[in-house]
Amino acid sequence: MLHIQRGVAIVAATALSALVLAACGAGKSDSGDGLIVGTTDKVVSIDPAGSYDNGSLNVQTQVYQYLLNFPAGSTELTPDAAEKCDFTKPTIYTCTLKSGLKFANGDDLTASDVAFSFNRIVKINDPNGPASLLGGMKSVKAVDDTTVEFTLNAANDQTFPQILVTSAGPIVDEEKYPADKVLSDDE
Repeated sequence: MLHIQRGVAIVAATALSALVLAACGAGKSDSGDGLIVGTTDKVVSIDPAGSYDNGSLNVQTQVYQYLLNFPAGSTELTPDAAEKCDFTKPTIYTCTLKSGLKFANGDDLTASDVAFSFNRIVKINDPNGPASLLGGMKSVKAVDDTTVEFTLNAANDQTFPQILVTSAGPIVDEEKYPADKVLSDDE
């Protein structure tokens, strides 16, 4: 008798599992006009100029390109949007972009966008933003379409490459982001 009850319990558990799994996939998707991201962190803003917190950074690293990045599990910086970055003079840090880079909307990603992104953060200087991380940067400019040049306040500032992978590092499209204000998340 115990053997029969155990068999019934197994069949019931299997049927219940099938119903639960079927319910997980039964929902219809919406129009596809949005992206839903789940996180337990508070996200202040997805605009890099208006956020300097872990929740926002976790989203930004999935959305924006950076010049450099840390591969998962590594402490060594590697190029991301940049083909290479090096000190070319004691106070000049130069990055050359990979060719053919595009933003998600299809616009070309150029050195002008990189310079715009860093200048924008400094200009906006939002109290919730990462402008303070760029205090060691005197200026940034696009030399040509694929070369960006950072002029630093101190010679051989070895912390600067690390700053490029922080909340100050996302590259935004200068055609889509205003130079003087943080975009709200619904814009």
